[in-house]
Amino acid sequence: MQFRKSSSQGRIFAILAATMLVMSSLWAGTTGKIAGRVYNSETGDPLPGANIIVTGTTLGTSSDQDGSYFIINVPPGTYTVKASFIGYEGINASNVRVTADRTTELVFAMNSSVIEGSEVTITAERPMIDKDLTGSMQVVSSDDLDRSWARSLPEIMELLSGVSDGHYRGGTHLENVYMLNNVSLNSGLLSDNYTGINISTIEEVIVLTGGYNAEYGSAQSAIVNVITKEAPKGIHATVVTRMRPAGKYHWGRNIYSRENYDWKFYDREFWADEKMVDGVRVRPPKRVQGLDPDSLLAAWQNIITPDPAQGDYAERVEYETEATIFGSLSDRLGFLISGRFKRGVNIFPQQFAYNPEHNIQMNLKYKLSNRINLSYTGLTGGYETSGTSASNFNSLENSEEMEWMGLPTISDPYDEVKYAPITNPWGGWPELRTVNSHTLKLTHAFSNKSFYEVWGNLLLDKMDRTDRWGYVSDDHWGDWNSDPMLRYYLIDIRDEDDNLISPKHYTDEFSSSVLNLGASYTSQVNNNNMVKAGFEYKSYDLDYYHMMSAIEGGDHWWLGNVYEGTPYEGAAYVQDKVEFEGLIVNAGLRLNFFNQNRDAAKNMFDPLAYEETTPGNIIPGIPGVPETKATEMQYAIGPRLGISHPINENTVLHFTYGHFYQRPTWHKMLGFPFFHHGDFVNEDGDTVIVADDDLWAGQQVLLSEWQGYQGNPLLGYAKTIQYEIGFDQNIGNMFRLDVTAFYKDASRQTEPSTALYSLEFQSDKALMAVNSGYADMRGIESSLSSNFNFPLNFHVAYDITYSNGGSLGFEDLWEDGSPGQRNGYGMWRRDWVDNHSVKTMVNLDFYENWGPSIAGIHPLENLHTNVYFEYRNGDEYTYHPPGDTTTTPNNRRWMPHFRTNLKVAKVVNIFGAKTEFSVEVRNLFNNKDIVLPWWDNDAMIRWHEKTELSEQDNKDGLTLEEARLPRHWYSGEPDIWGSYNNYTNPPRQLFFQLKVDI
Repeated sequence: MQFRKSSSQGRIFAILAATMLVMSSLWAGTTGKIAGRVYNSETGDPLPGANIIVTGTTLGTSSDQDGSYFIINVPPGTYTVKASFIGYEGINASNVRVTADRTTELVFAMNSSVIEGSEVTITAERPMIDKDLTGSMQVVSSDDLDRSWARSLPEIMELLSGVSDGHYRGGTHLENVYMLNNVSLNSGLLSDNYTGINISTIEEVIVLTGGYNAEYGSAQSAIVNVITKEAPKGIHATVVTRMRPAGKYHWGRNIYSRENYDWKFYDREFWADEKMVDGVRVRPPKRVQGLDPDSLLAAWQNIITPDPAQGDYAERVEYETEATIFGSLSDRLGFLISGRFKRGVNIFPQQFAYNPEHNIQMNLKYKLSNRINLSYTGLTGGYETSGTSASNFNSLENSEEMEWMGLPTISDPYDEVKYAPITNPWGGWPELRTVNSHTLKLTHAFSNKSFYEVWGNLLLDKMDRTDRWGYVSDDHWGDWNSDPMLRYYLIDIRDEDDNLISPKHYTDEFSSSVLNLGASYTSQVNNNNMVKAGFEYKSYDLDYYHMMSAIEGGDHWWLGNVYEGTPYEGAAYVQDKVEFEGLIVNAGLRLNFFNQNRDAAKNMFDPLAYEETTPGNIIPGIPGVPETKATEMQYAIGPRLGISHPINENTVLHFTYGHFYQRPTWHKMLGFPFFHHGDFVNEDGDTVIVADDDLWAGQQVLLSEWQGYQGNPLLGYAKTIQYEIGFDQNIGNMFRLDVTAFYKDASRQTEPSTALYSLEFQSDKALMAVNSGYADMRGIESSLSSNFNFPLNFHVAYDITYSNGGSLGFEDLWEDGSPGQRNGYGMWRRDWVDNHSVKTMVNLDFYENWGPSIAGIHPLENLHTNVYFEYRNGDEYTYHPPGDTTTTPNNRRWMPHFRTNLKVAKVVNIFGAKTEFSVEVRNLFNNKDIVLPWWDNDAMIRWHEKTELSEQDNKDGLTLEEARLPRHWYSGEPDIWGSYNNYTNPPRQLFFQLKVDI
């Protein structure tokens, strides 16, 4: 494959350069603003020329003729702000909280004083409502994280309104962008976001789900921006160590329990040819009939005794350690260094004992002068796992087949590969994932009103699912064992030299390298206008390799998806934040563009030119040299508008409107799935495996519908128009009520819905993603938070959403002249779905000297308790009992989801260090999520119609719920392993944690 550097790239750079000349400024997304007024407390007159500084920093300004002031480019955090004026008593306002992208209002009412230099210290009260909130924005601070049970970025997101299992406001998991200090962690190939950020490095997490400003793009549902800590003075350190005791953390018996069917059924009676089941003799394989039953039983039990790596999976302790040190080495140099290492333990057995994770972060900030800063932000992280992947690789985004496949973990006690997880025929090798991000940024402040930034970022994302250990050599591929005695269990098969023979057939790896360049210029034009503008440009270097070698229908087929590419994209934006006492407006415009930057085949039905009728064909059935055409630039312009109307100090109305565009994943545009097969049998009738360098020699090559999507050179932006209206209400300074209604109209969504039938090979069709999908999402998010001046406080969120969607367009396309149907136009529409969820957090915090006193000691002081509860309704489904002739669809609602988590922490001072001992309990009440067996009519009838236990149920010790579950296909017992969702609600887990802050 060849790729072409488009000449339009030069034009894009010229456009961006011109854009920077005409745009006036940008407010960086990693900083906030402090603004307010200074006046005489007795007369109310303004005090022009008063000095306001953020102590411990070089940030400061003076008030103008009206007494107004503003300080921009303030990193998020809690500060003390000092105001001074000759002849007046100075004021030190402590506990001033600054949040990125927000304005913190701070007013100074100064008293005249005859004592020069006199000062008074006040504690700034955090406002109950945010006056400049024009769109939905949730902020999780470091204090919130300290209280919470959440120990990862995805877990933090699940605490928030409008979020469910990584989906934001009903959108897909592909529609979100995660950022670190305003730089994207989305590698673009499969829209994977890196989320392994160390929790102890986080100052705050900003989550934007409605009407985010024009500076944010490439996301239709959410922007998640993680801002790391800074310290203007001193050295600070946090060390966290955490462990989960060994235990069985899935529902059902141990996967290798001797109470399982393979141990109990194949007993001595079976091997002695004496076993009767329901009056029918069950016999061992013919070749062993008549042999010594004790020897056969011993041999069988030896075979089904697992390797300790698998068998001892419930006896391993999980450990995690994280350490962060940050601060200032001098007035000019600030730093942050953090490392996290986890020895993860899968809840199910796997080939290797542990799933290791690591993440190392570093921030350096050097003041070249009082106005010029140079900073570096870097991380290197990753994991190796046989359990749950953080990639979208095993999803429909990748391919239909990979959505069915998974990593080599054993979740069923009767899995045919439970004794050889990574040499099974239908799984992948364990996943090794590494992510590296490096950002260099220069910030130059011209004055207190303006600054510019220039930055560059390199993001590297690599995944490896290959035989990294050399388990199986190229000449040792074979069929899985077909011995009737072992037909359900794949045991390691070896040759006479003890070399492993395996049916393994998946080899997968990909890499994405992203170079991101950007620049911005910032200025507070006046007290009322902050204008933003900037641009960014991203260049990609992609390499994707998927190969499946399987014996299918007697032939050895090779199915794959192999491609590389150097696409690029960029954006330019401008916006203005207008702030008046009763009106705040965020208005902006964003230009997006991308180019696949490749030469695509002119004939999309036969991009390989393997058909004799296609120009460029050389030998029929063999890839030729197709005619090509350069891909074109795709553009999208999105307006953004947000309005906040503070009616008074206690009530704020807000409204947003915006067009949000997202580029489809590069995989859908560059994919090249295929398969080829031929005569792999030699003269002796033996299977011959072709080496990689001879892979294509003399083989028929066709496109495949299972291995991915044939890249669509015309694919354009997906689009979502979003509206939002809501209000925030302060109720007696004791409660905050937020209510927001939203509507999302999604169109041009990418759907893998079009099958392409070529002129000759119509049975081997390709599948192409097109802009044919649509969705309608609407809902209300509401929350009530308390602000009591005593230890108990709470937050309750209730969300209700309604959504539907579908696809409209060509499902099938036939090449001109083919005998098939010319146009397969169709549409489908999903029924309306309504979902309700409740999330509740209760905090009981006994601070220093709180609680009862015993001999002057307060045993409950610094004791913190956090209780988290969540509820989600079950899915709608259709069920009509036997004899019911009605046909009403979706007439039932399945079982809801409940979960309660608990954290109890005690803080003590040990040698001057703040030391916290805590215990976390996940799923405190052992709630279960039952899987809806919609595919099994017998199971549906049993669940609905069975109302009492049978004699056999009582004999088996079943509860009524267990007796109603679907039966396991192999053992006939209730399928507890597959009927309870072990990922959304595993059994109760305890974590013990020690945290030390210095």
